[in-house]
Amino acid sequence: MELLLIGMSRFARRRVLPAASAMNEIEAINIASSHADRATVGSLPKLGQIYADWRAALQANAPGLVYVSLVNSEHAQAVRYAIEQGHHVVVDKPAFLSLDTAEAMVSLARSSSRVLAEATCYSFHPMFAEVRSLVDGLDTDVTKVVAVFTPPVPADDFRHDRGRGGGALLDTGPYLASLGRVLWGAEPEQVQVIAGDRTADGLETSYSVLAGYPGGKTIVGQFGFTTTYRNSLLLLGRQLSVDLERPFSALPDMTVGIQIESHGERHVRHVGPADSMRIFLSRVVDAVHDNSREFDAPLLSDARTLDRLVRAASSGQEDGPVVVLG
Repeated sequence: MELLLIGMSRFARRRVLPAASAMNEIEAINIASSHADRATVGSLPKLGQIYADWRAALQANAPGLVYVSLVNSEHAQAVRYAIEQGHHVVVDKPAFLSLDTAEAMVSLARSSSRVLAEATCYSFHPMFAEVRSLVDGLDTDVTKVVAVFTPPVPADDFRHDRGRGGGALLDTGPYLASLGRVLWGAEPEQVQVIAGDRTADGLETSYSVLAGYPGGKTIVGQFGFTTTYRNSLLLLGRQLSVDLERPFSALPDMTVGIQIESHGERHVRHVGPADSMRIFLSRVVDAVHDNSREFDAPLLSDARTLDRLVRAASSGQEDGPVVVLG
């Protein structure tokens, strides 16, 4: 299968291209970007054609796998066109800016028998399977979660631009939106948001969130662009705490530490290097070959939760934090 990368974001250069280059399932990598040429791409293995216009690239390439890594506001247009041209599609998170658009795109993919997947690839890292195995072995459950993710965002990045789908809610919201699904297979029953920092035109650049899940489970989170970099996840249960190292963006070459405290005893487990993007893309290719619809439900679930998050923040702008029920 050939891969067509639409857009040359920093994330695509850093994570998507190396992962795809290392995959036996990917025979060639074509690129569509007005900012790319052979000099800027360098000695990329499996490099095929480079196009300045992504529409022309979609028309020129036989149906295969497309990865959309454009600014957020351009995702829907590119995804729709790619599916209509017969391609299977992976799209950066947030896949779409509204729940209605997410539902329409999944419906289009289903009716076209095309795979559509949102690149929420952090959850494919084996550290999460290790945590699930650990918790099951201790015969307990994680009921409280504290998440902090404050990635650095350059001042000239589109994420500071409302018109291009920027803002901390859309950029980091997919991590909060997916976390309950990843840990418990559940969506929140209620979401409460306190907006923090904002740009001059009111675009949120940080926020705090409390999400309540069935059975009294909760996630408390701090997300945004305005503090020093933190990337942490603390899982709590009865007689249990699990502290994960760099859970939302573990580097492919790093060994991840998992600090565990249970019944007063402390120890550390290590998970060897793994490329979550490569694992995720391999699963997407398998879904293409198997005609699987396994990525529909996660995309829609996360879109519903992200919608609640955005509505809670919007409702609370003037009157304080507002709870949005499911």
